[in-house]
Formats: sequence, structure tokens, C-alpha cells
Amino acid sequence: MNDRDLALPDAGRRRLLQLALGTASSALAAGARAAPADVAPPRVTFMTREAGAAALAHAPGDRYYATLGLMEIRARLQSPLAGMSLADARVAVAEADAAAVLSFTDEECIAIRGVIARMQPLLAARAPLYVRTPWSFIKLDDRAEGGMPHTRGPHIVLPKSVADAMAKMHREMAEAGKLAVTPRGRNLLIHEQTHVLERLDPARFEPLFTDVFGFARMAPAPANAWLSAHRCTNPDGPDVEWALPLEKIGGSGWVMPDVILRDVPVPRMPQDFLAVGIDVAKTANGWQVIEEGGEPKRRDLGRIPGYDVHFPFPEEDFHPDEIAAVTLAHWILRDVPDLDAKPLMPGVDAWAKKALA
Repeated sequence: MNDRDLALPDAGRRRLLQLALGTASSALAAGARAAPADVAPPRVTFMTREAGAAALAHAPGDRYYATLGLMEIRARLQSPLAGMSLADARVAVAEADAAAVLSFTDEECIAIRGVIARMQPLLAARAPLYVRTPWSFIKLDDRAEGGMPHTRGPHIVLPKSVADAMAKMHREMAEAGKLAVTPRGRNLLIHEQTHVLERLDPARFEPLFTDVFGFARMAPAPANAWLSAHRCTNPDGPDVEWALPLEKIGGSGWVMPDVILRDVPVPRMPQDFLAVGIDVAKTANGWQVIEEGGEPKRRDLGRIPGYDVHFPFPEEDFHPDEIAAVTLAHWILRDVPDLDAKPLMPGVDAWAKKALA
């Protein structure tokens, strides 16, 4: 999920999901290798309302809705769902998402395709894997998924507010004669396309998560009834099998980053999200959640000493998929000062030059 880079209404998620209008440097290829003389045009698909609804709610083999808990479905539907079973609630939220799919306008298609096309030489020089990977978009009403951009399968799901903002940006920049140099919109699209790539080829990204970021994969992730009931499933990182050894940041033990919902009758999405670190232990019988008073022992993720500063960027550090998407967007765009001096960036650079080629 990502709500950085474009101005969107009514969203708030820890500091890691704050809204910002991306105004990065207009030097599109600063620090990049020379781009090939001929770069193939991007392959971009904008799903129709009917096709998008089927892709969200009826994709063969997709178990996204089968993993959702009752509390997070209440948040997604903004209803207490009184008397509704979990099975019926899962059907209801899938149907609600399908009904929320919208068709793109011609102006939105031109704007989004234009951002990708203008990035194509930079992507070819820095990360050719993105050039070889098709782009597919679904447009969703803002009331679904908390109005946040995210991904499902091979598709980037854009809320109506983002599609509107990109069309408006394209119109204003074209009128001002600045369309060729504006960098706005790029970070968001690369972030979300990174999630598509992570889903298509998870083995490619695992060395980044383990060897560079320092996470260990728990197999399987430890179960806990309270945590399962309160967890908010991230469509961009639904697997919760990752733990960080705290010795890497000056502590001891292990922490599993996660996102949970406040314990209220109808949580708001994303206002009632909490990014937390769950204490876990590696035992002879596998991984276990450490409990305290019948609940998982947990802390605000940002208050774990050394956690935020361990990674290149503190935004969205509640899952390796998100850490990678934030970091790789900046690595490709080189749109922040002193990028190479940030933590772990030498390892990111070495991995990315091989894995994204």
C-alpha cells in the first residue's frame, strides 16, 4: 500500500503513511547509466469495470478474502456487521470491492500512461526488469481499501482520488509546458509496480529481505488467536512470516513487524491502523508469539530502539515488501539527497544491479 507522492484526501497512517505531494528533483536520470537509444514503449492495460471487478473478486486461486478477519472486514465495510458470520462477511467485502470498481476516463489513461512512458528510458537504464513487466491498472472508488493505492495479483489498484489527481496534474503541467520534466507520480507508480514484481517472483526478492535488510523467514509464522482477530491484512504484503533479530539493532530477541487494528466496534481505515512489533521466540518446536496478560507482547514499531534507523527509510517499515518498495523507488529515481549514505544502501545497490537487470 502507498499513499505517498500524490495529494489524496482523508488518509492518515502513522508517519509512514502520511500524505505528500511528490516534488522530487526534475533530474530524471541523475546517477543512472546511459539509457539505450531505443526503448520499447511500455505495455499498459487499463481494466474495464467488468474485468476489474472479476480480477478483484473472482481471480482463480486468489485467497485474499479468505484470509480477512471479522474486525478488518468491519473496517473495510464501515459496518458492525451485526449477526453476520465470518464466511458471509468475506463474501460481502468481496462483493463490495467488485461493486466499487470504476472505469478509467480517457484523460486518466493518457496521464498515467504518460508518466510511465516518460520513465521508460530511466527504467531501462536503472532497472530493466520494470521495462519488461507489463503494467495493469484497476480503478476503485475511494471508499474501498481505505482509499489507498495497493496491488492485487498483477494489477495496481488506484483509488479514484489518485486517478483524478494524476489527470489534473497532467492537464496543469501540459498547460504550463512542463509535462516533459515533471517527476510527480513516478514514485507512487514504481512503488506499486515493485509490489507486483514481488508477487510475481518472491524468490528474486528474498535475498534483499534476508541478506540486506536482515530479516529471517519464519516457517511457518507463529499463530495467535488475538493477533489473528486484530490483524489488518496488507494486500501488498499478506505473508507475515518475517522476523528481525534485535541483535542487529543493539537489542536481544526477535520482533515480528505487523499491522493491527485498534480494538473498537468499527475501526476506521486507515486511521485505526497500528504498526507494531510483536515479540516472538525461536524454539525447538518452532516459532512462538510471546504473550503478556493473554495477549501478544507488542510495542509501537517506531518506539523499538534502533528499528527505524536500521532501514534506509523509516516509511512503511512494517513489512519487508514495503521497505523494499519504498527503497527501490528512491534507488531508481535517485530523488533524495545523500541516497548512497543511507543505511544498507550499498547492499541494496549491489542486489538491485543484479536482480533488477
